Amino acid sequence: MKGLKCIVAGLCMAVLCCFSGLSGQAGAAELKVGVVNMQKVFSSSNAGRRAQNIIEQKAKSYEASFKKDKDALRAMRDEIDKKNSAWSNEVKREKITAFQKKSAELASKEREANMEIRKLQERHVQPVLKKLEEVIQKEAKSGNYDLILPNNAILFAASQLDITDDVTRALDAAMK
Repeated sequence: MKGLKCIVAGLCMAVLCCFSGLSGQAGAAELKVGVVNMQKVFSSSNAGRRAQNIIEQKAKSYEASFKKDKDALRAMRDEIDKKNSAWSNEVKREKITAFQKKSAELASKEREANMEIRKLQERHVQPVLKKLEEVIQKEAKSGNYDLILPNNAILFAASQLDITDDVTRALDAAMK
């Protein structure tokens, strides 16, 4: 989603450039503006759904593999809490050390899994976002738009300005 934020920031900068360039033109023609719901395009396009499914499946598989480790840690913690007073200091230290070691191992595995998920996002989401940017530029040219804005960057836009469905169809066609 970092790429989506970059696109939004780029589009906002383009808006500022357009408005600063047009402010000095007397009698400038009326702007043709379009609005795109970027999140909707991504989540409803075939390529976006494929990317999301790949990432979600990997995240679920990691979560399933970590569940066993988390359950074992919970059992260890419960045992330490219940039997702590009955154990000698040496046994307490051993149990607590073992718990801390397993906890650190799980945290390390989770960090590695998060890094792998981020790599998957870069591998699968970034190409879609790049193609989405190209599609929006083509839509702007073919539709003679002076300005296309992401819907989350504006407070209100009339529904006739929304070109989300057109952009989604164009993205699907471009990603075949």
